[in-house]
Amino acid sequence: MSGESVGKARVATGDEGFFLGTAAVMVVVVIGGFLNLWLQGVTSFAAPWPVHLHAFVFMGWVGFFTLQVVLATRGSQALHRRLGWIALAYVPAILASGTATIVRVMQLGTTPPMWTPAYFLVMNMMALVGFVILTGAAVAMRRRTDWHRRLMICGMAALLVTPVNRWMPVPVLFAVMSLASSLVILLFPLAGMIRDKRRSGRAHPAWAWGLGALVMTGIATEVVGRSALAGAVVAAITEGHPAAGTAPLERPSPRG
Repeated sequence: MSGESVGKARVATGDEGFFLGTAAVMVVVVIGGFLNLWLQGVTSFAAPWPVHLHAFVFMGWVGFFTLQVVLATRGSQALHRRLGWIALAYVPAILASGTATIVRVMQLGTTPPMWTPAYFLVMNMMALVGFVILTGAAVAMRRRTDWHRRLMICGMAALLVTPVNRWMPVPVLFAVMSLASSLVILLFPLAGMIRDKRRSGRAHPAWAWGLGALVMTGIATEVVGRSALAGAVVAAITEGHPAAGTAPLERPSPRG
């Protein structure tokens, strides 16, 4: 039997089932979070086109990520490796579209009332930074499967702050903004560490690096997002736009 045939015939064994299940949970978090807002009428398909573009790019990544996990655990390893090169173009696309959308929100003054503009800016940028760093590291270590798959999970977890926010009760968001969501996404590397510990007696170091990166982005969100520095950045972004002159460190008034 050829190597390709072996790859196609591969079934989930050992850790494969864990990674497949984790990816499935992540997809549920993303899709369920959007549906939750849509059913409440908080979001709709009438949003400006840049928002649709970002949503299209983001959901495309979710689909690509899921496909790659399925191929790696139950499908063709060769196809998984060939398609993996798409990530080199896709990761910058997510960074660019995400940043453009965040800047547009700042300029139009459409920050949701649960967050201050400064906090909202830093929260979303830190999610993108964490995603780029962890996913970039995973791609760089693609020949070391044990590191690659764990860092990919951590990179995807970095992007889940916003989807998790969509599951959070509004009173929680008003009380602590995204602190709770930053803690929730830590469950993914922590689950991996527990899984490794039970199977082999030790947690793989990739989980510690991923966990550390997620903790640092969460701390940066809490510290920088509440600082005068972030407020100054928001002021610079909004200058000459409809949101110019708004208080970046105060929550916007709910729209009636």
